[in-house]
Amino acid sequence: MEDTYCVVTFQVTQHALIFEKAMKNMKYAVKLMPVPRQVSSSCGTAAKIPCEKKKEILNLCEKENLPIEGFYKIDHKKKKSWF
Repeated sequence: MEDTYCVVTFQVTQHALIFEKAMKNMKYAVKLMPVPRQVSSSCGTAAKIPCEKKKEILNLCEKENLPIEGFYKIDHKKKKSWF
């Protein structure tokens, strides 16, 4: 099994909170989470967002002057359950 999703990273936690509030106000599905192991970040918080909305969200961040550090697509291979 494989799960693919996208995350936005930030330099500080406050930026993550500002991003989350702005995205929710604009009716985007966003969820804050720890930064995945595959990604390095200054802050330990990332925002999980729909990959298909990448261009739209990046344009909004630029337009609204929302501070983000990076945007990453994560391919997470789930291990088969023993049960």
